[in-house]
Amino acid sequence: MKQSEKGKVKWYLLLFIAVILFLTAMATQQLFLNVIVIGLAVYIYKYGNPILFKEYDEKRNMKLKESMVVREAAKEALNSGNLFRRK
Repeated sequence: MKQSEKGKVKWYLLLFIAVILFLTAMATQQLFLNVIVIGLAVYIYKYGNPILFKEYDEKRNMKLKESMVVREAAKEALNSGNLFRRK
């Protein structure tokens, strides 16, 4: 098993534990368990997110950059006034 796969397994296990604790806290209405779940969720978001969702974030950033290029081109075309002008 590769190192990256071991890292993903660790973060998925922590995420699974967080979900189970959250469901348990909601069922038993224990405030202390909710505090633990919130802390675990912040930890997973801060340190595990880049490992778990690396491919998704890369695709999302690429689409965002492409859409910004299209947006800037559309803004430039509208500001120039040449879009609807007849020749």
